[in-house]
Amino acid sequence: MFYIPNAPILFGHIYLAYTKQAALKAITNSLPPQYVCYNEQLCDGFYTNKTLLLFHNTTCRRPEDFPLIFSELESDNWVDAYVKPIFRQLYKCNAIVKNNNPAVCNNSFMYQCINSSKCISKHRIGDDLFDCDYGDDEQPSLHYDLCLKGELPMVFKCTSTNKCIDYKKIDNNFCDCGCDEDGLCDDEYMFLKEARRHIAFQAICDGDIQLLPITVDGRNETDETECDLWQCNNTFTRCNEIWNCWNGADEVDCEPSQSLQCPLHHHICISSETNQPMCLPLEKANDGKIDCLEGADEPRLCQSNNDIYNQNNFYCQNYTSLPCIMCKQACFYSTMCNHEGDTTDCYRYHNFTTVTSICNRNYKRIRSNVENNLRRRLPEKDTIRTVPFPFDEIKPLIKHTDTRVSFSSFIESTRQYSQRCHRGIPLRVWIDREKNLTDITCLCPPSFYGNICQYQNQRVSLTTNYDAYSDSWQTMFSIIVLLIDDSDERIIHSYQKLVYLYLQDCHTKYNTYLLYSTRPKNHTMHYSIHIDIYETISLTYRGSFLVPLKFHFLPVHRIAVQFSIPHIDDNIQTCVNQPCRHGQCIRYSEDPKGTTFCRCNQGWSGRYCTIPHSCMCSSDSLCIGVLPNNRSICVCPMHKFGSRCLIENTICQSNKNVCLNGGQCIPADRPWSFHNGFFCICPKGFTGHSCEMPDTKITVSFHKDIQLPQSMIVHFIETMDGNLYSNRSAFKTILLHQNIVTIHWAYRFDIALIQLFGKDIYIIAVQVSHNASVTFVTKVNPSDRCKHLSEILNDTIVKLHLIRRIKYYHVPCQETSPSLSCFYDDTHFCTCNNFGHHRVAYCFEFDPNQKLDCLGRQHCENGGKCLQDRVVCQKMFMCLCPRCFYGTRCQFSSSGFGLSLDGILGYRILPHINIIQQPPIVQMSMVLTMIMTITGLINGILSVITFKNKESRHIGCGFYLLGSSITTLFTMTMFALKFWILIVAQISYNMNRSFLYFQCISIDFLLRIGLNMDQWLNACVAVERVITTKKGIYFNKKKSKKMAKYIILGILLLTISTNLHDPFHRRLIDDTNDNGEKRIWCIVTYSSNVQVYNSIINIFQFFSAFIINLVSSMIIIKTTAHLRSTVHVQQSYQNILQQQILQHSRILIAPIVLVILAIPRLIFSLISGCMNSVNDSWLFLAGYFISFIPPMLTFVIFVLPSKPYKKEFWKTIKKYRTMMQTHVNFNS
Repeated sequence: MFYIPNAPILFGHIYLAYTKQAALKAITNSLPPQYVCYNEQLCDGFYTNKTLLLFHNTTCRRPEDFPLIFSELESDNWVDAYVKPIFRQLYKCNAIVKNNNPAVCNNSFMYQCINSSKCISKHRIGDDLFDCDYGDDEQPSLHYDLCLKGELPMVFKCTSTNKCIDYKKIDNNFCDCGCDEDGLCDDEYMFLKEARRHIAFQAICDGDIQLLPITVDGRNETDETECDLWQCNNTFTRCNEIWNCWNGADEVDCEPSQSLQCPLHHHICISSETNQPMCLPLEKANDGKIDCLEGADEPRLCQSNNDIYNQNNFYCQNYTSLPCIMCKQACFYSTMCNHEGDTTDCYRYHNFTTVTSICNRNYKRIRSNVENNLRRRLPEKDTIRTVPFPFDEIKPLIKHTDTRVSFSSFIESTRQYSQRCHRGIPLRVWIDREKNLTDITCLCPPSFYGNICQYQNQRVSLTTNYDAYSDSWQTMFSIIVLLIDDSDERIIHSYQKLVYLYLQDCHTKYNTYLLYSTRPKNHTMHYSIHIDIYETISLTYRGSFLVPLKFHFLPVHRIAVQFSIPHIDDNIQTCVNQPCRHGQCIRYSEDPKGTTFCRCNQGWSGRYCTIPHSCMCSSDSLCIGVLPNNRSICVCPMHKFGSRCLIENTICQSNKNVCLNGGQCIPADRPWSFHNGFFCICPKGFTGHSCEMPDTKITVSFHKDIQLPQSMIVHFIETMDGNLYSNRSAFKTILLHQNIVTIHWAYRFDIALIQLFGKDIYIIAVQVSHNASVTFVTKVNPSDRCKHLSEILNDTIVKLHLIRRIKYYHVPCQETSPSLSCFYDDTHFCTCNNFGHHRVAYCFEFDPNQKLDCLGRQHCENGGKCLQDRVVCQKMFMCLCPRCFYGTRCQFSSSGFGLSLDGILGYRILPHINIIQQPPIVQMSMVLTMIMTITGLINGILSVITFKNKESRHIGCGFYLLGSSITTLFTMTMFALKFWILIVAQISYNMNRSFLYFQCISIDFLLRIGLNMDQWLNACVAVERVITTKKGIYFNKKKSKKMAKYIILGILLLTISTNLHDPFHRRLIDDTNDNGEKRIWCIVTYSSNVQVYNSIINIFQFFSAFIINLVSSMIIIKTTAHLRSTVHVQQSYQNILQQQILQHSRILIAPIVLVILAIPRLIFSLISGCMNSVNDSWLFLAGYFISFIPPMLTFVIFVLPSKPYKKEFWKTIKKYRTMMQTHVNFNS
């Protein structure tokens, strides 16, 4: 007996054995094995009363003793006939699934086989492979019970039969779920089941019942009920090679016949009398009389009213018992049709089978015109087809420019290599040229070694994919992948350099082999993959990732991971739990365990950066480590490459015209992946390898009466092959004071829509044919708005079920013709078009509320909802901001008192435009800022001159007012700095980022302190004046002066401490909109708790000072009036009150003016609500400037109304004048 082949065919221990006589035949012929031999310790559960043979330490049985069933198809090869059946039927002999460990078998995810110590994973139950010795894992009852208990993770639950099947059984050409009452199967032909349950506009009222009945209000509704308002000859049925009308009116005059010229409104058919082609008038079709062969003119003979796709649609004229058969049976069962003319053309197609008959649509090109017309009403049943968009009168375009770009073709060659080197490349080496001696050596890939690459390396097979946030979409990254161990030396066994650019590589999966430095690897070590991310141009470090290798016993460790490159403004998370001698302790990104490592300085390596090494990289590169062979690992700048970054790539510098139209040239790290070894980052509006192709350009102007939002959604609809419509979306920012928007699009489309405010939809472009570069210019008027169905149909129809409502969609086009061009509902978008003498609707599926979430890739601030233009590799995003937040990233808040100048005025400032051409609101703000700054500084200087005099500070009020004067100078200086830094930063975008960050965390913080200090000091003045009025002659001036110093210091400390949280929550963000505008914003982001605290502090600071000033004014007036009324009894209280107001006007002016100035700010902050858009900036800008008026009026409201203060002012002025005159006279 012999093993053939002389090696196990399966599972490492199953052989096929033959006797000597059969072996000779088996070599030449594919004979079934006489015996199947196996390791008895790995197989069990067979019949014991059979004859067993022991051969070479294996147990052998005849196939029928198992029993084993082999394939009997002659077309099957040896593997399909014998090996695959044995694999399925003896899978329980697979040593990999054999597990007798009780600790493993007791887990909840394992199944204990009956009458065996063997256990298997539960996901192997019901997979048609017998894992248990007695096959109990494939018992349907077991599978069903575990499925009901939810213990089978990988199962498909049948909806119609309540069964559970393995996912592997889906689409296996066998209905494992069982058919439902409609004859549909859950696990097979799922697209057909979906089509039978999906309401498609193209299939409505076309004469074929494709939709399963839907019960609506007690009636069964289908796609063919209530069709009175539909014509059988319409946009979708016209010339579709199917008689959707009983008389075929939808198929006349579609294609000119080459053999027979017929008048209009005639069919071409073969006469049933002469067997010759004839022209049949439309009136004679479907008239009850057979004029054409096969009854082609009388479709009702073999078709019911409900289903014109009846497969038995071939009419045998003289066969009465079975007059209707299938078209594909006509030639093969010609005896069933007695009329010989019915099958006269059969001889031409005698090689066809019933499966691939001439009736099949695929053979239209080889049929004659007459045959095509004959088969036109007898097609194979097909799926719903879309038709091109009807372009007549959908949208009149003002201007249409077609620009065509030609391209040169190229031919790719295929290299063929000798198979001597397994997985390698043979290389001929000349040993002695004179003697013509050569040898063949093999260049092995990383995964193999040996003289002919016959051995596999132990290795890590890593597949990675990278994602980036919007601030890094155009940033090129150098990615270094390292295989490291956990020794103190932290040996880098191997590494791989990758170059990543999101716009180019977001779909790319990088496949990397990482080899161990020793062969075999050290099994006592624990290995990990360490990944460093650097910006290629600046070589800035972005972060690191760690991938632990958990299964160290595997010789080949395959792993696939996806990483998100950190934000550009993410701080590198440092740590202190690693004693890094010559490096920095860094925390890995996206590591839930918070694992840390030492990032060593250049020239140092090891776990704690204690091992020195000599760096051999070029001077302008980074040295980040060393290999066991002392070779440095280098990170190269963009235009250099090589292991030491010593080779320059000058392809971009040598030819400035490599990238056209302003594209940025990037040298390719993978020259074989790109033409000419480079690729281009194209500017907006251009595509192609060299940015040579202009995008489709749509310029849209809006009528002045259309209110434009901050951004809009642009939908591009394309008719795909089959019955699909592709809907791609883009987001477009609408700049302030802009009523013209330019949209660039690089993909095919049929119709383009814009959506404003989430509800207003307009058609902006329609393409008759797809061209590479087209320019559309159109104007959108209010009358062009596509109306919602509820605006044009009554509520009764609108509230109907979709299967009934959709049959009224032609009505709006007919009743409002021609004013209505489009309308939509929650599931469809429709255009109104002329078809013949009628106005009909063309509808496709469209969800106006469909928005693709960013899937956790949050680009928005303050809880804004992020929307992206596509599921993967997004190129655009838009933020839907919550109330009181606005900006392209919802970065600004207008709630309460937290409004900043950045948020109010920032978007109004036009980048790269000089001051003279800025919008009026910006120019007016500049003028107001200069006036207020000069006025405030003058006010502060005059006030300081007044209250610097000791006589002005004989009581506490003088100290408060001196502090207010100094605060005024400080506040107005900060106010001017804030405004002009904002102007310069937004116009130029080139200011130093460190300086912008410093002013971001400091100036707004200092402005808050200045404004709050001034409010509190003015309130202190009002309180002291109340005390003075109350106490009269008993007022203690010395105590007042002493207390004032402590109160001022306390107010300063209180103001700083209550606002100290602000700078810690400020940061810079980069904002680039789709128009290419780049801005840097200073924003503040609070947590929910800090936000509540901040609001309470702001409200307390404002209302406290406001109430103190208001109450103080009332107390002073009431107190003085009450005192006078007790002395002058004969005067009325009203007269005394008037006299006291006039007499103490100098005291009352300050608090009353401050209250009056605070009221507008109070109204703007509370009554006017929130600023939800930059269009609302006028009102809030006024409120912002008014908040700086009180510090400007210290001299006006405190000094000028007071005779003592005014006297001291002039006294001080006179003193300064005398000093100046003396100085001048002395110098002269």
